[in-house]
Amino acid sequence: MDEKEIKQILKQGETRFVEFSKCSTELTDSVFQSVCAFLNKDGGKLIIGVHDFGKIVGVAQIFLANMLARFDYAMEKEMSPAVDLKPVALTIGNSTLLYVDVPPSAEVHRFKGKAYDRMGSETVDITYNYHLVENLYLRKQNESSENVVSPFLKFSELDEAAFLIMRKAIAEANPSHPWLSLSNEEILHKEGFRRRDLVGGKDGFTLASILLFGKEDAIQNYSPVIHRIEAVYRNVTFKEFSKPASEYLESRYDDRDIIFSNLMEAWPRLKKFICRNMPERFISNGSVDVREKIFDEILSNFLIHKEYTYRYPSRLLIFSDRIITENGVRVQPGSADLHELPEPNDKNPLIAQVFRAMGWTGEPGSGRANILKYAPYYDKHYEIKVRNDECFSFSMTYGGRGLSEPAATAAAPAIVEPVKAEAEAEWPVYVSKISKACPAVDISYVDKAEDILAACIKPMQITDMMRLVQQSNRTRFRQNIIRPLLESGLLAMRIPTKPSSPLQRYFTTEKGKALLMQDEKAEDSKS
Repeated sequence: MDEKEIKQILKQGETRFVEFSKCSTELTDSVFQSVCAFLNKDGGKLIIGVHDFGKIVGVAQIFLANMLARFDYAMEKEMSPAVDLKPVALTIGNSTLLYVDVPPSAEVHRFKGKAYDRMGSETVDITYNYHLVENLYLRKQNESSENVVSPFLKFSELDEAAFLIMRKAIAEANPSHPWLSLSNEEILHKEGFRRRDLVGGKDGFTLASILLFGKEDAIQNYSPVIHRIEAVYRNVTFKEFSKPASEYLESRYDDRDIIFSNLMEAWPRLKKFICRNMPERFISNGSVDVREKIFDEILSNFLIHKEYTYRYPSRLLIFSDRIITENGVRVQPGSADLHELPEPNDKNPLIAQVFRAMGWTGEPGSGRANILKYAPYYDKHYEIKVRNDECFSFSMTYGGRGLSEPAATAAAPAIVEPVKAEAEAEWPVYVSKISKACPAVDISYVDKAEDILAACIKPMQITDMMRLVQQSNRTRFRQNIIRPLLESGLLAMRIPTKPSSPLQRYFTTEKGKALLMQDEKAEDSKS
C-alpha cells in the first residue's frame, strides 16, 4: 500500500470495505470492533489516524509503540478466535498512519464476547439480534465445509484410537498443552467441533470432527462425498509417464495406498508412503532431515486445504523425478510460482488447529517458507509449480544434486546407508556459517536470520518478514535481525535513503546469496 493508493482511498471515503479511525494516541474498542466486523463479513481496510470524513490527523509517534502493543494484545487475548494481524505504519506527508488489511475469516469472531458485522459503511453489534447471528453462522458454514453439522452422528462413532494419536503427538510437541487435561468430548465442545445446525436447529458434530476422528464407516456415512485419498508411486520419470497410454499404462504402479480412514491415521500413512518411495537427505551433520522438513509441510497443506465437499479425488503422485499433489480446492486460476500465491488462509481452520497443536504444521505461511528454505538442499535444481484447473495441483521436481548431497532416483531403501554414512562424515553445519558471516546476530536468532535471507531472494516488506519468523515487536526485530544483516552486507534496502518508506523492500544481496550457496560450493569442490 503506497501513498497514492492511501490518498485514493481517503478521497473515496468510508465504504463497506473501508473504515477510518481518528485514534491518534490510543486505540479504542471501536477499532477492534471494526476488525471483528471485517473478519465476519468480506474483509476490509482499516486506516487509523484519519477522521470519518477523510481528513488526516495522524498517529503520534510517541504513542505508536503502545498502540501496536495494544493491537497485538486485542487480537490475541480479546478476539475469539484469536487472529494474527499486524498494522503497518505508513508515512503520508508529515503524518504517520496505521493501516490494517483484514482478510475475511472462515470462522465467526467475537470481540470481548460480542459479535459484529459490517452493514454498509457501519460496524454493527449484532450480538442480541439472533436472526442476524444465525445468518452469520450460516454464511460461514457455507464458506467452510468443515463446519457442516451432522446432528445424527453419535460420539461412539468417533474412534478412540484417533484421539490417542492426537494426544500422543500433542504431548510430544507441548507437554503443558491445555487439551491434555480435558476429556475427548470436552475438547470437541470447547473448540467448536460440536455446534448447532442453523438450518435444522439441531446440535451435532461438525464434518471436521468426523474427518479427524471418525471411524471409517462414520466417515463414509456422514461425509457429503466419498472420502478417498490415493497415493501412487511409479518408478519412471514424469515425462515417461506422460507418453501415450500405449507406451506406459496409467494402471501400472510400483506402490500404492488407498486411504478411506480419518486424518489422524491418514497423515502418518502418507508420511510412511513418502519415506518408502523418496530418497532421504540430511544436513547439519545429519541432525536435520530435509525430506521430513519439506514433505511434512506438503502433507499438512494437502489435508488442511482440501475441499471435503468437492468430488475431485485427492491424489499424492510420486515419480522418480517429481512429486505431485492434487486436491479439490481452488486458490486462484491458472498456474503460478509458489511465491505468487496469495497470503495463506486456512481453508479448514478447525482441522488446522488440531494439526498445529500436534506439531504437524505451523502458523499460516510457515509451510511455504519451510518448503522454499529446504527445497534447494533436496535438489539444487528443484522447480515448484502450482496450478488451478479442475483442481489445485502442487508439483515439485527432484532427482539431481542437492546443496549438500547427491540425490538418487531409486526408492529410498536403496540409499539409506550410504547417505547416512556420508552425512555423518562430511556435511557442514549451515547455521555456523550464518554466525561466522554475521556475528552480531545473537545465537537465539540465527535460525530466523537464515529464514529471512532465504525468503528475501524475492524482495519483501518488513511486515511480511516479521510474520514469516513469527515476530511481533518491530523494534526488537530490527535490532536483533535486520540491522546485523544490513551491517554485514547480507541484506539490503531497495530505498536506502528512506528506511521508513511504506514502499521499502528488503532483498538478499549477492554476498547473502553466496552465503546461502556456500554448502553447494563446498560439496562441488569435494566431488
